[in-house]
Amino acid sequence: MTSRSGGFTLLELSLVLLLLSVMLVVALPRFRDRDRAELLAHAHRLELTFRFLRNQAVLSGVAYRLHFDLDQQRYWVALDEAGTMDLAQFVSEVGSLARGVRLGEAVVITDVSLPLEGIKVAQGSLYTVFYPDGSVEPTVVHLATAREAYTMWFDPRSQRLRGRSGYWEPNYGT
Repeated sequence: MTSRSGGFTLLELSLVLLLLSVMLVVALPRFRDRDRAELLAHAHRLELTFRFLRNQAVLSGVAYRLHFDLDQQRYWVALDEAGTMDLAQFVSEVGSLARGVRLGEAVVITDVSLPLEGIKVAQGSLYTVFYPDGSVEPTVVHLATAREAYTMWFDPRSQRLRGRSGYWEPNYGT
């Protein structure tokens, strides 16, 4: 009779190491791309907000403002002219956008610009107006994480907010 010691065989150790390495290969990219996923999620939400406000301004016949507060890293919606709509109707139309959206820890608004007016703000606040005729002030919003930048700009030809990786300044013919 042979007695066996309480240790692991080389085959068992190799198998455990193989399984751990496979798990790391699968799991690590998800942790690494978490900031990018949050950046793209905020960009998508901002794009939907632009689309919603443009449509809402046309349907209701009222101008809206999308305010950006770079110091607090948030944005919210307000009426362009006070008194054009009662508060209850306004809140029912724009919902949680009236309270505002705060960006997460990983994503920041680096700057917002209104190129046709020559305004670029990296701190403080700025707003974009959505008019009842469907027009929107050309606006450029730069979002960023610690490793990546993302540019969003309103395209007057397509009347949509566009997005592109990197820090980029679109040419509005100014």
